[in-house]
Amino acid sequence: DDRTYNETEETGAPQEEGSGGDLLIGDLLSLDYPAPTPAQPPVNNANQPPQQPVADLLGDIFGGIDLGGGAAPAPVAASPMDLFSLSTPTNYVAPPQVILPAARAKGLEVSATFARRNKAIFMDLTLTNKTMMGMSGFAVQFNKNSFGLAPGAPLAVNCPVLPGVSAPTSLSIVTTGPVMKMDPLLKVQMAMKNDIDVFYFECLVPAYVLFVEEGSMERNLFPQMWREIPDEKEKQFSLPFTNKSQEQVEQVLTANNVFVVATRQGGDGEHLIYTSVKFTNGIWVLGELRLAAGAPPTLALKTQTVAAIPEVHAAICTILAD
Repeated sequence: DDRTYNETEETGAPQEEGSGGDLLIGDLLSLDYPAPTPAQPPVNNANQPPQQPVADLLGDIFGGIDLGGGAAPAPVAASPMDLFSLSTPTNYVAPPQVILPAARAKGLEVSATFARRNKAIFMDLTLTNKTMMGMSGFAVQFNKNSFGLAPGAPLAVNCPVLPGVSAPTSLSIVTTGPVMKMDPLLKVQMAMKNDIDVFYFECLVPAYVLFVEEGSMERNLFPQMWREIPDEKEKQFSLPFTNKSQEQVEQVLTANNVFVVATRQGGDGEHLIYTSVKFTNGIWVLGELRLAAGAPPTLALKTQTVAAIPEVHAAICTILAD
């Protein structure tokens, strides 16, 4: 099948590949402690693509969109009831998950979620002390990873963390760390130490926190880039059913840096939304989202870096399900 993506595709910068379970201790805390077998937190699995490709996709995309500089349609006035019922979408933040159980960290439990705020990435952590003594001296470090993610500042924790107490903190994350392609692509291996020991674990960073605010593509560039990407670097998916209107879908996508380049009406009342996404390392992913009343949405994604497609697919599914 010429639509099967190549898992060895470069992510834009990496020169090395990392296996799923190799913890490079020297790259973490340079401490000679054995690394326990990492456990991944549960993540949402991407839906399988439909067997039949989207028919004449290029014709659909470029046949009915005004990509010139014509006048914009006149806005439709909202009724007073509409004004009171509208809410502004915000960046999606997943509920925290336990990424280091207390049983594997001598009584220290770590839960976390990732968020994008003010054009920056944050790892929001909660450290829970499930021992009978206080804990202090916390530090964290990341291994090499696909997008160069690394702590942007020391881990700040109000110490000591007393027995039975949970200490929340937020760790800023930069994208200037060492790069190595991981499998899965968004896996990050980490080490955390305190005054008791050093502990190794890993988690999956959601792709939507890596979508930058500069990912809105010019309308006249979209068809050019779409045509330049080979057809074998395109994949199609069926998405979970959504009750959101076209306007709500566009708002929630834009709030999470999945930018709407153009829209048009398709046949049988379909709404077609053309999107662009740009990762922190410069990877562009283009998309066509089809919405039809009473049917699940379909999504086509196209990019020179095919390894990024499953991550964008999973991110869009998560965003629309919120």
